[in-house]
Amino acid sequence: MESSPTSSRPHRTRASKRAAVACKACNQRKVRCTVTLSGRPCANCTVDGVPCEILGRKRRHNSYLLPGVSDSLGEDQDESRPSIHTPQPSQPTPPVQVTPSTPSATHTSQAELGSPAAAQEQIEVAQNESSSSSQLFDHQDDTQTPRPVAIEHPSPPENPPFPNTPASPSPPVQPEPSEASRQSKFAAYPEILETISSPEDRVPFYPGDKRGPAFLIDICDPNRALKSNLFFVPMPSIESLLPEDVSYLRSKGAFSLPTRHIQETLIRCYFHHVHPFSPILEPNDFIAKYEKGHISLLLLWSMFLAAASFIDESFFSDDFYPSRSAMKRAVYRGAKALYDVDYEQDKITLIQSVFLLSHWYNNSEDRTGPWHWTGIAISLSHTIGLHRQPVITPETSEVVKPCWRRLWWSIYIREVWLSLGQGRPIRISLKDCDTPMVGPYDEDSRPSAANTEKYLPRNQTELFELWVSLARLTRELGTILSTNYAAISTKPSRIEIESSEREIRECNCIVSGRTKPDRTLSSHIYQFKLYLEASIIVLYRPFIMETPLDVSSSEQASWKTSACQKARAAASEATGAINSMLAEDLLGICQSITVLAMGPPMQIHLFESTSSKHLSRQTGKYNLALCMLAMNELRKSYVSADAAYELFDRAIGKVDAARAKKDESCVSSDFSQDGRMHTDHVWGSYPKGYDISVEGIVSDVWMPFLNSDYGSWI
Repeated sequence: MESSPTSSRPHRTRASKRAAVACKACNQRKVRCTVTLSGRPCANCTVDGVPCEILGRKRRHNSYLLPGVSDSLGEDQDESRPSIHTPQPSQPTPPVQVTPSTPSATHTSQAELGSPAAAQEQIEVAQNESSSSSQLFDHQDDTQTPRPVAIEHPSPPENPPFPNTPASPSPPVQPEPSEASRQSKFAAYPEILETISSPEDRVPFYPGDKRGPAFLIDICDPNRALKSNLFFVPMPSIESLLPEDVSYLRSKGAFSLPTRHIQETLIRCYFHHVHPFSPILEPNDFIAKYEKGHISLLLLWSMFLAAASFIDESFFSDDFYPSRSAMKRAVYRGAKALYDVDYEQDKITLIQSVFLLSHWYNNSEDRTGPWHWTGIAISLSHTIGLHRQPVITPETSEVVKPCWRRLWWSIYIREVWLSLGQGRPIRISLKDCDTPMVGPYDEDSRPSAANTEKYLPRNQTELFELWVSLARLTRELGTILSTNYAAISTKPSRIEIESSEREIRECNCIVSGRTKPDRTLSSHIYQFKLYLEASIIVLYRPFIMETPLDVSSSEQASWKTSACQKARAAASEATGAINSMLAEDLLGICQSITVLAMGPPMQIHLFESTSSKHLSRQTGKYNLALCMLAMNELRKSYVSADAAYELFDRAIGKVDAARAKKDESCVSSDFSQDGRMHTDHVWGSYPKGYDISVEGIVSDVWMPFLNSDYGSWI
């Protein structure tokens, strides 16, 4: 960056100065005042119908702060400045839009459900029920000062996420940031050395363990009572959005929400089908804040993306969106635009949002797919110490939220299943984590308000029990993947394998019969059964071709046969769960990781279809055909199911072609021997009774991520 001729200081374009003027009513309510943007009366006084009296901000004597805006701004407003006005009766009233602008405090943060400060809330949306579009507002509660807003009547966006919805205007040009603002960006590390009496208005910060700068803490305070390295530091200052950033967001439709009816439908889908498998929010708090408009815009878009897989097909039309994929693409575009411009500053909200963005999958070449977003969620979680057990004190008890632990384990669950589906190393090492395993006590046990019934499912306790069991199951699966499938590892013993199977079986959840299961609960029960049996297959799959560490040569054949039988039995049980979902028409509300969990049983069925025994071969073909039917149904909701379906369809064709050649005696013994030598290096020898001539084909599908034609299917 070039320096100006008169100054060596580089030019800076972002601002972080306080709002200069607030009216008396807004000041007393501690809400954002728009008087400097819209003139008198401000937006809040206009809505409330109260006089708008101007109060100037208190002067500071700090020489490094930019001078405040004159109080006369509230009185003598430039005629060219946009202002709120009443349209003529003969003209339809366009929806009101909101544009983020300059921050008003040195320490501010975007609101977030589950924010550590438990008081930082930003109202991003207030729906206009009489309009086909929505109105967007930025509000706050008694303790937060989020981005101010410019309220105007905008022109339509270039590509809104939802048709016929307008966008926001650009804010005024912002001045340079103050020196205090620049210094506050790096204040987190020094703040950990200070003693605070209360974490109010602070956010979590994790400086790391003794490998990093946290060692300084022990030097400065070796006798500190709390050894936890989870600290609460002042909220970071929010830099204002540049005009080009707002134009970019407007072009992506980030400020144009769907109608109230569609929003409620998506939120209901979210809490019925997404939340039970990833309870990262506090439902009662979220719904209460949503009804008031106190919701992060990035979080809301991310929730819509995750819920889009479950919205009814009847919603899609030429007037709305022609397909589910088109809706997902538009919603993702708006959410990603908000992420790209650093719209959300609160870390908990940001982690929740990027975790939900991991439901986006376009194709195998998409660099911002589930693996990408889950990795970001993991990295951000490490920065605030979600992977470490916080020390609860009277000062922090109101700040550390139960959803933090649920958020961390939800991220871990998704990471492990993505690792299984893509054949990549797990990026979370439980050796570096001491966050306790979730339990029934982590459920939000507060009574639900009357207005939450339309959003939340029945059988919430049973659904949460299933999720806790899934977390325990996934922890065992993660251990198996990290040990049995590592590039450099030691073969487990027979005792260790049998112990792993017992631990997996102990994770089985028997749902109590207090109430009759509805479609949502039934779907979750069948999916959990599929996940459990898939984990058994993953445990025994390597030992169909290999043997454990302590198995003698005389027992190797019987061991491989036993491992194969266990894998086949688990695959049969998994297919039974899939068949039940087909019979009860529940596949339309399945999770994306169900596509991943179907992989292991389908691999076993394909392997079984190569058996030299006619009955076993026909059973394998029948079960595989049933799974293919279910996978084809899942293609309506998930692009990843497309990749999985095409992969297995190609593999089935190759297996059939190989068997046809064998029946015609076109496969020479030399070719068969070469194939066996090649696969033995990776897979060992197959159990007795399976066709060696198709080893290469089966091994390609055994680990589908090795197939370069289709990439990883996730």
